[in-house]
Amino acid sequence: MNGRPAIAPVVLPHARCEAGCPLCPAERGLDSRSHFAPVPSPDEVHSSVAKALGRSRGRAVEIGFYGGDLWSLPRGPRTALLDAAETEVRRKRASGIRLSLTPHSVLRAPLGEFRTRGVRAVEVGVFSVHGNTLRALGMKRAARCGVEAMGRLHRARLRAIAVLMPGLPSSSHRSALTTAEAVLRTRPDGVRLLPALALGGTNLGALFRTGRWVPMELDQAVTTCREQVRLVRAAGVPVLRVGMQPDQDLWEAPPILAGPFDPSLRHRVESDLLRGPASAALTSVWSFGTRAVTFIVHPGDESWLRGHENSTIRSFRDRFRLESIRVLALNEQPRGRIRAIAGLLQREQVPPLRGERKAS
Repeated sequence: MNGRPAIAPVVLPHARCEAGCPLCPAERGLDSRSHFAPVPSPDEVHSSVAKALGRSRGRAVEIGFYGGDLWSLPRGPRTALLDAAETEVRRKRASGIRLSLTPHSVLRAPLGEFRTRGVRAVEVGVFSVHGNTLRALGMKRAARCGVEAMGRLHRARLRAIAVLMPGLPSSSHRSALTTAEAVLRTRPDGVRLLPALALGGTNLGALFRTGRWVPMELDQAVTTCREQVRLVRAAGVPVLRVGMQPDQDLWEAPPILAGPFDPSLRHRVESDLLRGPASAALTSVWSFGTRAVTFIVHPGDESWLRGHENSTIRSFRDRFRLESIRVLALNEQPRGRIRAIAGLLQREQVPPLRGERKAS
């Protein structure tokens, strides 16, 4: 088997997570859970694995319990779900299990037992490391709880993935960056950046409706996520996701009341990151009389260089008064690095890299 594993998702309800969970119902009574998902059955685990195998194309399959906190479920359903997932691992139909847990659950759950059952990775809803933000949400955990949970996962030899949520109440651009810096000191295996959305029926939705919180605008989310991605990449940590997708991350997608929702958010963020290097490369070869330029990029960066609906290329054309811009995607060009050459070149005319580390 090869490549990244195909995920067999099992979405858990947001209803029993820690107090103040931004995605749980605003009211924590039984009646408030009626529009959220029931706890999935073990049969749904087996069904999800079967579907993932059908589309895996030779890749390994990993069972992912997403959404709510699995350890906060009642013991019976929780054990039944883990038993079903472990069965799939022992049958070698799945290579491992991924859990979504709150920091409190990480600190009290039997991680050794999890490893024995086939758990290989845990996603931790750190959200923020700032006490003011956690208190504004109604959370009772200490600010250091999230990083302590990441540390415990490392000691248990489990892959630790941090989920950060910039734009929460009583947060700022600066607090989002210091949160990323604190989490990166724990050496995570991956980071998800989910700018906070006001979703109907959730804690954040209630804070928005009552005027106690105003979500970020889209441009603000792009700027903050861009700088967080820059920090994460500099630490050599993979960025696994930028932006929440309520129809995938929650069992029943609640209405989006406000906030920086955009299915192309990651594209906007990555384009923003490449705009600076591309501008510097273009400036270095431009002179009066230059009418055409060729950009050399890695294939994985081409769409990000072009920008949303080719906006970056259009802006360069207008700013530098160019008649033509060509983008050549070459595998030997390192990711995140841009070359610019005056004139319109064909692939065979591109000079070889010198003193550069080639892309793997």
